Amino acid sequence: MYREVDHDEIGSVICAACGARIRADRQRCLRCEEPLVAWKKPEMPLPSWIKALGGGTLIFGVVGALVVITMVVLALNPGIRVGESVALSKANVSVKSAVPGGTAAVSGSRIDPLGFVDARQRGGVSVADKDLASVRVGLERVLASKPDDAETLNNLGLTLERMGQVEAAIHRYEEAVRSDEKNWAYHFNLAHAASLQQDWKRAVDEYGAARDLAPTDYATQYNLAVAFHRMGNEIAAIPEFEKAIMMAPGVPEFRLSLGLSLDIVGRVKDAQQQYQKYLTMMPNAPDREAVSRRLSSMSRQLDATASSSVSTTP
Repeated sequence: MYREVDHDEIGSVICAACGARIRADRQRCLRCEEPLVAWKKPEMPLPSWIKALGGGTLIFGVVGALVVITMVVLALNPGIRVGESVALSKANVSVKSAVPGGTAAVSGSRIDPLGFVDARQRGGVSVADKDLASVRVGLERVLASKPDDAETLNNLGLTLERMGQVEAAIHRYEEAVRSDEKNWAYHFNLAHAASLQQDWKRAVDEYGAARDLAPTDYATQYNLAVAFHRMGNEIAAIPEFEKAIMMAPGVPEFRLSLGLSLDIVGRVKDAQQQYQKYLTMMPNAPDREAVSRRLSSMSRQLDATASSSVSTTP
């Protein structure tokens, strides 16, 4: 029996099972997969992912003044991030972990897929930003006596990442991986930090390593596909998106992402199918109008190709 989720702000809810902030139009929590019992279609319009297919402006926000602030954040990060909570056992300290959430955006004249999504057990507990410096000191004190402690190295990486020191975080994640190369979370965190640096080859390598260690985690699988897409390798991205959909067939945005990659490589009919499934699964999608316009454009393209073929047939 699940408690009702609380509406934390317009357009989002808090999962009663794990405390994650989830978009209000989801039926299940992306992190713990528990049903959001109080889920309903939001009565107020959600923020638009895609304002126009032909534009080049990235727009993600909630309301009014937050739009400007959010655009600055998006310029600095490949995905908007939300907090996750897991206890840190070392040094009796805690830290808020920054983890990626899903967005879609306009990129030139094409729809962009979701950003990277979170996986369970990434790490960190919420504390005020002013406490991060003391958290760092506590973790470094532990490392002074246990320099190869993988968990402490990972937690320090999370702390540094939260402080915006991504290069330093990557160094700590690398040390954690060297100390315990079989730990899925350490590879996942290193991949995420690489994505913040837009080092897509490194992100692909580390998400691939994490996927090999946790082959049933759909978030890791999906993030691998997104990293291939960001690298510009759609041929590699397509089968990885398809695997993510097989793992989590109920996530409509995965269809949008696959549709985009299919669209980019010119598989028009296949892309149409995925866009249509996305709209069917998410009838109140905030970007419904934009995706519908793209579908109409694709239909005209196919009709023109068919007409041209008929007219040139002897």
